[in-house]
Amino acid sequence: MELGLELSDCAELVRITRNKVVESRHLGVAVVLDPSGQVAAVLGKPQARIFPRSALKPFQTIGSLRAGAQLSSQGTALACASHLGTFRHQRIAEQTLEAAGLGTTDLQCPSSWPGDSATRDAMNRQGLGPGRLAFNCSGKHAAFLNAAVHAGEPTGSYLSPGHPVQRAALDAMEEFCGPISFVGIDGCGAPAPQMSLLSLARGFGRLVSSTDPQAEQVVQSIRENPWAIRGEGSANTLVIERTGIIAKLGAEGVLAMGTPGGYSVALKMLDGSSRGTDLLALDLLASAGALGKEEHRQLRAALAPAASTPGARAAGLELAGRDFSGN
Repeated sequence: MELGLELSDCAELVRITRNKVVESRHLGVAVVLDPSGQVAAVLGKPQARIFPRSALKPFQTIGSLRAGAQLSSQGTALACASHLGTFRHQRIAEQTLEAAGLGTTDLQCPSSWPGDSATRDAMNRQGLGPGRLAFNCSGKHAAFLNAAVHAGEPTGSYLSPGHPVQRAALDAMEEFCGPISFVGIDGCGAPAPQMSLLSLARGFGRLVSSTDPQAEQVVQSIRENPWAIRGEGSANTLVIERTGIIAKLGAEGVLAMGTPGGYSVALKMLDGSSRGTDLLALDLLASAGALGKEEHRQLRAALAPAASTPGARAAGLELAGRDFSGN
């Protein structure tokens, strides 16, 4: 059995306080790499093995493109997304399928309600129920299917680890992140490789610096369509919009970022929480010199607006031992 993240691998990454008294703690591992791939900052043991989950979607999309997928800029970005299922997101996934002569019934991801509450309410009013297009991984699945059709491969088995599209995705992940020895199954049904947190950070550093045509298409498409990666106002989308940093969350408290200058950061929370992860990642990048002081300040203000009620003002947030609550 492959080992995963252990308590002994972790450091305290996030501390929640109330009236200066510690209320909650989140342990985990974080690492920053400089443009040469050397460790610039580390908390915990980054050699610990994790499932990066959806943080790997940019590399899986490179694999889909190499396997033959013909994707628009929006379709490429959506393939990398953990989207909120707005009608706009759903339509792009549908267009990716239609471009290959396929439809929603060809998707093998689960059905779900959108994460976006306004879209969910609108679907309720229209008498619609959960659907596969609304599932947060529908763009990735649509890209897999598009690739299978254009490569002349079967679509019914597109999630099988031995399918040519999945082999291309695995090859891309190994090219950018390093060797993979164990592959599980993700919540969406796709293969879910395990790797070290260091490997994930290395992959994002290589991604943003690569001159590979498919990698460049992925990076450019994400920067052209930051809304597609998550949704308007979300942390990943805001970071991409304002900085050009490629930011991608993964389930169970995973986050990875790659900066235009070639720095990268990856982190994983032991308890699976995502609380404070975006702020911590940006703080670590700023500490390594990858973000300017004013740019960092503005991002923190956007991601953590000033508290407006007495109860909210009593709450505090400390990241790796540093207080960012302003209280």
